[in-house]
Parts: sequence; structure tokens; C-alpha cells
Amino acid sequence: MRASAISIVVCAIALASPAVAQERQRVVDLGHPLAASDPTWTGERVFSRKAEQGEGYVGGTFSSDEHFGTHLDAPAHFGGAWTVDKIPVNRLVRPGMCINISARASTAEDYQLTAADVRAFEAKSGRIPDGAIVLVATGWDARWPSQARYFNERSGVKHFPGIAPDAAALLADERHVAGIVIDTPSVDYGPSAKFETHRTTMPKNVFHVENATGLTGLPVSGFTIVVAPIKIAGGSGGPARVFAILTGVGK
Repeated sequence: MRASAISIVVCAIALASPAVAQERQRVVDLGHPLAASDPTWTGERVFSRKAEQGEGYVGGTFSSDEHFGTHLDAPAHFGGAWTVDKIPVNRLVRPGMCINISARASTAEDYQLTAADVRAFEAKSGRIPDGAIVLVATGWDARWPSQARYFNERSGVKHFPGIAPDAAALLADERHVAGIVIDTPSVDYGPSAKFETHRTTMPKNVFHVENATGLTGLPVSGFTIVVAPIKIAGGSGGPARVFAILTGVGK
């Protein structure tokens, strides 16, 4: 085959590759859109948007709390070194593994993922790779956007599932995860008053994503997580777009 013919073949393969890759992957949005009606910790409005329309254009302005909607908690939120803008970008795109505890959470509103749960998960699904992003699916996002149902507060105490400090320590200290994603208001369960799980993971520079959605629809593995927070200089957190890129068939 002549060199010119080889060049044509190579170019044809290169042009076809993106289409082939696209057919083999699916991108899943794991975030809620930001809206003034979204639940907040205080029940007070912390997000506003004003639309603007002029001759030939549409724009707008908005303001938001750093920890509003689907958002990233930077490690600096509780003692870590990195604010939002300082998190190394390669830690925001990592292999994901999803631990689904929705069956337990459906009957125990204050259920906490334990270290024993993580080890049982690994015995069945394989060890969590160092540097992965772990997603904890509780199904609590089905209550969004109701303030009353989502924060589930009674007599001044909130009730929703979370992650126990012993599981947090295993993930941070033994698996060295880059981040943890959950579909509840916090990685700490509702009744927590001291945010023990935050204080366990964040000094190890583990970031969190809270108020995610759609986690119960993910496979155990076989996907990549992309976390893209608003890059606020010195920010303790920020609203984020979060995606799962599924390639092939997960376990």
C-alpha cells in the first residue's frame, strides 16, 4: 500500500473514533438544577436570580450560598488545606464506585454507612481503588425539593441518612479516596451535631459532593466521575455540575 493510501486510512480511523467512542459511553447528570425553591439548612432563601433581556440578547445575574444545591465541599471547609480553587484538577475526574444503601435507608431514616458495610461491599464488588471517588446512594433525593421532607426535621433534629465516622476513616485513611458523593444534605447523618465525618475526611483533603441525585441508577463500577464546581477563589465550597461517564457495562 502506498504512503498516501495509508494516510487516508489513518485519517478515516481517526475521524470515526469519536463516533465509536460516543456509542459506547453514556453521560449521566448527577445534579439538581439551582432554583430559589431548593431546600436549605435554615429553610431561608439563599439563592436568587434576576433575568435580563435586551435587544438581541438574554442574560441575568444570580447570587448563591457556597453550600447550596448540588455542591462541592472543599477540604478547607473543615480543616483541610485546599479551597475550591486549589483542589488539583486531576482529583476531580476519577474512577467511581457506588455503594447503594437505599434499601436500608428506606426503613431507617438515620441509617449510616458503616465500615462493615464498606468491607462487605468490597467482598462482593472488589476493593475500592486508591484515589477513587466513592458515591453513596441512599435514595433520599426522591424527597427533593420539599424542604420538610428532605431535611425531615422534628423537635429541632434533622433526620436523613449519612456516613458513619468509621466508614469515613476507612475511605480516607485506607483507601485514600479523592472524594465522596452523597444524595442527602450532608455526608454526616441528620442528627449529627458535631459533623464528625466532615472532621474525619476533610483534614485528609477529601472533598465532598452533597445533594447529588440519580445515584441509585448507577452501576457499582465501570464509570468515571467528573466534578466541576464553580471555581471560587478561597471558597469553602461551591455549586457544582457532576457527571458520571459510563463506558461499557458496570458490575
